[in-house]
Amino acid sequence: MKLEIENRKLQAVHDFMYELNLVRKKSRERRKFLALLAEHFKKTEEARKEILEEHAYKDEEGNAIIEDDQYKIKDLQAVKEDLAELEKECLVIEGGAHREMLRTLKVIFADLEEEPFEGEKSEVYDYLYDQLEDQEEKGDE
Repeated sequence: MKLEIENRKLQAVHDFMYELNLVRKKSRERRKFLALLAEHFKKTEEARKEILEEHAYKDEEGNAIIEDDQYKIKDLQAVKEDLAELEKECLVIEGGAHREMLRTLKVIFADLEEEPFEGEKSEVYDYLYDQLEDQEEKGDE
């Protein structure tokens, strides 16, 4: 079993899961999941900063030039392309050490099936539920 979350959806997934009212095992497994999201989000932000620094004008010491809290970019199109590529990359959580967490996520989402969600919460729920359901159909327990 595995779950893939695009970098561009990390914050929304984190916020959705954080707001769920869960107890006992479901809450513990959610904390593990949130920790994985936070760790990957931090790495993604570091990569974003590296991309910006790579494409920024440099001062005489070789440091990126920042004006008004914004990097002064040489090639805006290249930055946009690199950032778009980064946003499409995924956090992949696979079974093994995470098998129980993924199973518990499936239970959480099955329990939420009748809950009404709107807007972004609905999109996040559908995004994660569809992935977990796809794994079940493929027989990835």
